[in-house]
Amino acid sequence: SNWSACTVQCGNGTRTRHISQVATNGGKDCTGPPTEICIITTCTATHLSALGATAKQIGDFPGRPATLAIDGSPTTVTRQRLGAHKCASTIKSRNPWLQIDLKAVYLVSRVRAI
Repeated sequence: SNWSACTVQCGNGTRTRHISQVATNGGKDCTGPPTEICIITTCTATHLSALGATAKQIGDFPGRPATLAIDGSPTTVTRQRLGAHKCASTIKSRNPWLQIDLKAVYLVSRVRAI
């Protein structure tokens, strides 16, 4: 049969197939692995929280915890509309930081901070 869908939407998973062709006329049975590794590399913030990713920052601005950075909510924020959107935000600091632990190794192609 064809390969099944990958078991994950992001990251490393597996997919399976069933070999249903039986040998006839003295031929050999079909062989091959029934499972294989699949790697989904197009991950979005929606998938990050589902993967168990964690986020922390120097200090949470009230109502804007670090977990908002991985909750999957698409936001477009301008300076005038900042109060209308829920993005992660740190307390005022000379050296602010945000740390996201993806729990695995991924190729990150883009990070956007505003």
